[in-house]
Amino acid sequence: MRLESLQSASHRRSAAVAPVGAAPSPMSPDAVDLDSELSYWRANYRLLFGRPGLRFSDYEPAVKLGLDAYVRGQVEDWPELDEQLRDRYRRVHGASRLEWNDAREVAVAACERVQRERGRR
Repeated sequence: MRLESLQSASHRRSAAVAPVGAAPSPMSPDAVDLDSELSYWRANYRLLFGRPGLRFSDYEPAVKLGLDAYVRGQVEDWPELDEQLRDRYRRVHGASRLEWNDAREVAVAACERVQRERGRR
């Protein structure tokens, strides 16, 4: 499963623009292998962020927020977008017990991981 940005083609980086109706290539910055990323975080969240009493389901909305930020091209704007991302997290966090300050750290880490992985290719 790929997570794809909903932003308009005019806001995408020129290298990422594909013909109308075409799916982004696996190397495109606006496509992320969501299943693979969630599998990574599910296997590693305890080592990276694990707090007693929290499960992966508590971290998952923050991971997805970070992946979405990557897809939207918001990877350099964390300080400027903090309020917007916090509001988005509050809308999507569901039953997660992770507060925004901790969720921000997780979201940034998820976004940065995709950036690093893309840089290696």
